[in-house]
Amino acid sequence: SVTGQLTANGPVLSPSAFQPRISENSIEVFSHVYPRDDMTNVTAKILSKVGCQLHNRTHHPLWLIKERIKDHFYRSYIGRTGNPLFSVHDNLSPVVTVEQNFDSLLIPPDHPSRKKGDNYYLNRTHMLRAHTSAHQKELVRSGLDRFLLAGDVYRRDEIDSNHYPVFHQMEGVRLFSNHE
Repeated sequence: SVTGQLTANGPVLSPSAFQPRISENSIEVFSHVYPRDDMTNVTAKILSKVGCQLHNRTHHPLWLIKERIKDHFYRSYIGRTGNPLFSVHDNLSPVVTVEQNFDSLLIPPDHPSRKKGDNYYLNRTHMLRAHTSAHQKELVRSGLDRFLLAGDVYRRDEIDSNHYPVFHQMEGVRLFSNHE
């Protein structure tokens, strides 16, 4: 299950503590049960990838890239006290609400990126994030104005030499005042 820590963005995940369960009426992810409905389209194969957190496995190529980016920001953006100005968030749950994934980013209700055929929905209100930007609103509301986000994301892509339905993103966010 989950490590027991909670943040404003949901549970902090433990990479080894996940066993998804799919039944006829519900889907269980990270010890939370989501009722299935007409939007449910996530598969057992995709759920088996949730919680792997390759970007947090020491010496994995994704971890190495993430660490190089993080180190650059830590070295390049230092506060007066010598502490890094950017915080790193790489352990947030990939299960988000539709509001987090689309509405909070001002993506219109009729936008093509919301299509059932392009995303993995647990149900009408919850889904696997299609981008790490789904966490921006919560992090900004928690008072952060400089942060890096890293994590796995899920999109219903046909598998070919350039596409796979599970991949990783890292983004940086910096808010500026009117004066800046």
